Amino acid sequence: MPNSNYPNGFSGGVTVRGMPILNTYGGNVYWVDSGASNASDGGGNNGSFDQPWATIDYAVGRCTASNGDIIMVKPGHAETVSAAGDLDLDVAGITITGLGSGSTQPTVTLDTITTADIDVDAADITVENINFVANFADIAVILDVNADDFTVRNCRFTQSGDNLNALVCVQDAAAGASDRITIEGCKAIMYDASNTHFVNFAGTGTGHIVRNNVLHGDWGTMTIGGAGVITFCEIADNIIGNIASTSDSMVNLASTATGAVVRNHGAGAAVQANGFTATACVVSQNYYGVIGEDLSGILDPIAT
Repeated sequence: MPNSNYPNGFSGGVTVRGMPILNTYGGNVYWVDSGASNASDGGGNNGSFDQPWATIDYAVGRCTASNGDIIMVKPGHAETVSAAGDLDLDVAGITITGLGSGSTQPTVTLDTITTADIDVDAADITVENINFVANFADIAVILDVNADDFTVRNCRFTQSGDNLNALVCVQDAAAGASDRITIEGCKAIMYDASNTHFVNFAGTGTGHIVRNNVLHGDWGTMTIGGAGVITFCEIADNIIGNIASTSDSMVNLASTATGAVVRNHGAGAAVQANGFTATACVVSQNYYGVIGEDLSGILDPIAT
């Protein structure tokens, strides 16, 4: 039975209602639901299932660093980011988990200004099952990652209409201050011709993982990669469709970047020589095709 001494559920982290969450490392469980009639940031609410907070940003500020706290985001939650760092993930060790799927998957919408973004400014943060929606022309970046060990899992990246887009979905820290970024199980549909990257590795981070994603878009520079000399990366098992007319590169890493680029399947707007470019990496079983030709992709780089 629930213990009244634990307003979020059982001792150890099992919630009273909704999806049971067993938190074996002793953190707090908080709830966010913009659609609840009594949702409030403050106002006496304690972030419990029955007294949820209205925004993820407010919930982040109530968490304790490196305590293993979890923010549960209820189905249908909607939140807007209208300025740089309007949603700032700046408490280490938290997990943000969205509940719901399809039309009830929680949404975070970026609008109003090109610099609107979500900052990741503390280490060891995980975000799961959120739909990030671009709703302004040429937003610079959706997730600006400035800390180590950030994971975004089973999320969506979408644009709300023509010319309502994000140039980059995930950006690392150019100074190399963001190691071990993990992007897995995500889906992107970002088709504006101004877009440049799904993920831009501009820094010198190590241990990045990009795997099991389905990425459809118009990324004129490349889908995954950048000028930064990253090390020990894993880019594996992604399905990529890049319709850019200027550059339809799937994966393009700096010539001295290291790691593994394996088992990726991609297709672009035309035949080209650099579908998968990772000179200093382990490169194996990547296939590149041309959209509209109804032909199977070919090994890329080709065997020599």
